[in-house]
Amino acid sequence: MPTNPAITRRLFMQQSSLAGLSLAALSSIPATALARSLSAPEKAPDEEPPMGVLGWTLLLPGIFALDKPGMGGNTLLIVAEGKALLIDTKFSYLGAALLHDVANQIQADITKDRIDLTLINTHHHGDHTGGNAIVLPIAGASYAHANALPRIRAQHESYVQTAKNGPAQLARSNASEQIQSFARAAADACEIWTDKTAVPKIAINGSGHTLSVGKIVVRTHHFGAGHTDNDLVIHLPEENIVHTGDLVFNGRHPYFDPSANATARGWINSLRETRKLCNSETTVIPGHGKIAGPACIDAQINYFEQLIQSVEAEINKGTAREAVGTMSWEFMKDLEAEQIRERAVIGVYDELINEKPTEQP
Repeated sequence: MPTNPAITRRLFMQQSSLAGLSLAALSSIPATALARSLSAPEKAPDEEPPMGVLGWTLLLPGIFALDKPGMGGNTLLIVAEGKALLIDTKFSYLGAALLHDVANQIQADITKDRIDLTLINTHHHGDHTGGNAIVLPIAGASYAHANALPRIRAQHESYVQTAKNGPAQLARSNASEQIQSFARAAADACEIWTDKTAVPKIAINGSGHTLSVGKIVVRTHHFGAGHTDNDLVIHLPEENIVHTGDLVFNGRHPYFDPSANATARGWINSLRETRKLCNSETTVIPGHGKIAGPACIDAQINYFEQLIQSVEAEINKGTAREAVGTMSWEFMKDLEAEQIRERAVIGVYDELINEKPTEQP
């Protein structure tokens, strides 16, 4: 199978038709026209219509976000002076739709070798990096934390399988025909992905990396291990916008991943440092859940502080690990994603147990 990015792109273009139109032809259709065909609730006359196939929300001129449930991690798009910067790429079966929406905003020809697009991943999890395999080959530059790169590469088979399963999954969820068609294109394209296709080219270590999109300054921060060992927080200081990645799950239980060196205490520290980037007016884009203000960061700090306190009390009482895992407390009331609650409880239990000094004989 061909592995050259140019060949990959040509094959993708050949296979990605929508109602008889090539993806290149679709890229010339105004985003507003595509948005009108989406089956979305009617909006008040003074509200901006959703942008593109995926229905992006306009935050500020040239700045769009996707926080819809069921689409994977929340995504941020910055457009200025014919350039674009994309933060995270969701599941692999949404990569083609993402690329279409981004290219349409900057009026870019996606049949060319490169478009003026920069990609940043907030961390390695597949619902934030899956679309890399389609977006990255024609992006001008791509970034992730150094610890994310080998983890992304190791997820190759998962990206492929997710792309193959995407069309059926979207059909079950009654997604629009446009989104389903782009998912079918991704399913075709995945046959020639390699374990390098989705891996960003530039490693970020630590904080303070600065990029720009036109006059919009974008800063990345890494505050140590938290949700993973490769979390990046994205800050637009002049626009007063912060994308937390999965350091914040707004209104949901957080996903605790010990295999990625998740740590509740480190998570709290990262959240506190992220909170310092905010004032009362900051727009916060969480990794999952609705866009909000800095109160969602405070709520996530409170969640972990209370979880540590509650689990520690059970450990001191001698409660068995399995029994602690079944517990829920008042501060967890009404949170979504109950199916992953136990992961967080057990993850904190194991972290606290490992902190205890080994008794000497």
